Amino acid sequence: MATYQATSRAANAPDIEAAGYDLVFVRLEEKLIKGGQYLKDKVKGDPKLELFFNVVSNDDENPGLMYEDGEPIEVSRLVGVGFNTASKTVPGEVLFLKAISTAAEYAAFLEGGPSPDDSIDAPAGLVGRVVQGEVYVKDDGWPGVGALFAPKGGQKGKPYSGK
Repeated sequence: MATYQATSRAANAPDIEAAGYDLVFVRLEEKLIKGGQYLKDKVKGDPKLELFFNVVSNDDENPGLMYEDGEPIEVSRLVGVGFNTASKTVPGEVLFLKAISTAAEYAAFLEGGPSPDDSIDAPAGLVGRVVQGEVYVKDDGWPGVGALFAPKGGQKGKPYSGK
């Protein structure tokens, strides 16, 4: 029988219910991930992007960002770096790009042209934008992000205003 070491990591996990939320994009981090079924570089690991979001409350009586211990609750999603828009199964990184880009920005991306907002380098120009996402709770107690969608009415490209 296998023995597992208990950790206190889940004890530090934010208290959040699995549900659909508005999510405010705050940053991304580049990572090399080892493991997985389709690992290509077994020595260094494969490049991935970890997308970080703050969670907006669904509670009409307590609107705005959700906080725990004085800090905004942050959730993340790990995606690839392929951005293959022609793939039969749309990769997570393309779904994120569709959700966070305006129609004009996404069209420019598809055509290989510059972004309409090229005075700000992406992803800095995307920070603060709102997407809708499915938040779930992992087996270790930490929240994660599943599907991502553009906000109702489409992405307007405006930063989160707290309303």
